Amino acid sequence: MFKDMKRARRRQDWARMVARARRFYPDQDIPQQLADNLAVCSCWMCGNPRRWHGELTMQEIRQDSNDRYSE
Repeated sequence: MFKDMKRARRRQDWARMVARARRFYPDQDIPQQLADNLAVCSCWMCGNPRRWHGELTMQEIRQDSNDRYSE
């Protein structure tokens, strides 16, 4: 892919995310600030499950199961 095409794709993706932020948060004045990360909430329901619930990641779960069955 050429450099110009990468730039065009990046600009298209940015415009798409700004439009999506405008749709999700119509009361916000500047949707460009929300376009990079649409999850502006950090409550326990929207946040990282490892942080709030102490859950293991998929990588850790796989490693634990491999350790159990390999012994």
